Amino acid sequence: MMGAVGPRYNGVVYGKFGRGATVTLFALFCCLAIAAPARADEQVDVGPNPVLNLNVNRGQVKITTWDRPQVLITSENAVDVKHLAPGVVDPEIPKQMQMQSHRIVTEHGPVVLPAESFVLPDLPGTQHDAVIARGNGNMTVTIPRGTALVIAHQRAGHLTLENYHGVFITHVRSAGLSLNGVGGTGFVESLRGRVVATNSNFDRLRARTATGEMLFEGCTSHQIQATSSYGSIVYDNGNFQPGLARFESEHGNVALGVRGNAQIGAHSGAGHVVSSFDDDAHVRGDPTTEQATLGSGGPVVTATSKNGSVYLYSGSMSDHPHVRQELSGSTALPMRLQNAPPPPPARAPVSRPPP
Repeated sequence: MMGAVGPRYNGVVYGKFGRGATVTLFALFCCLAIAAPARADEQVDVGPNPVLNLNVNRGQVKITTWDRPQVLITSENAVDVKHLAPGVVDPEIPKQMQMQSHRIVTEHGPVVLPAESFVLPDLPGTQHDAVIARGNGNMTVTIPRGTALVIAHQRAGHLTLENYHGVFITHVRSAGLSLNGVGGTGFVESLRGRVVATNSNFDRLRARTATGEMLFEGCTSHQIQATSSYGSIVYDNGNFQPGLARFESEHGNVALGVRGNAQIGAHSGAGHVVSSFDDDAHVRGDPTTEQATLGSGGPVVTATSKNGSVYLYSGSMSDHPHVRQELSGSTALPMRLQNAPPPPPARAPVSRPPP
């Protein structure tokens, strides 16, 4: 039998959303109080556009997709699972999430992430049933490819969202977070852990960390806002579609490797701006502020560091040795993950009827 999730983390989960969403999610989680712990392997039949609400204390957790109308949870420990019908879920889905303010103590002193609203887009489908799960330990959650909304909270370990396209809200405290082949609209928050996104296509992404670093590799963004207090941010070999892009770190460095057209404005308060572009780029400015037009221009991108430096280059950092050399003497930037945690040791999925 798994241990209960500690009250401190429940406070984070229940207090994370605004007034309407708080009532909704609190009511949904209260349903777990009368739900018996499920088997370690649990499969639930769902509609084509369900909602997943996952709450994990710690472990290696992966959320992935398949072409079946079931949610399959494969876990090393028992998991509390509740299935709610669309008639219960749909009237309570909020139009926006109110993200709670967080304060953590670091070696640099206290860091505060302010409260923030995040407007949700229209969810696909007309009816949305929900699977709510709470557990502890390593697990894999496989959801239908058409899942409308994924909400995931994790305290420690590592959370991976893979091959999902939809709306996602993720909050981790001291856990790492990976987005692999993800698309759609999402809010990503990590207080102390690292955020890594690879080969993903974002319609709208809001990402923020307190001390965690961010690495985006081979991603395309229509609208993106990534901010950190003490973490550095790298957007490597990335592309921008029409929209706005903003990258800002207060004490870390920011590095942008862009392929395609863009209009970039970069500023460093206490550091400097370093650029390395192909011949078709037009760059102007001074050591602390630069404007760069790549190709025919296009999406507006801003990169700012108050106390660190900003690095601009075309394509992949591997093609710019002097930029890499410059970075080697800077505060450690998040480069390619060399020691990524292994996927959770889950058994092969077994098709079983729901209890």
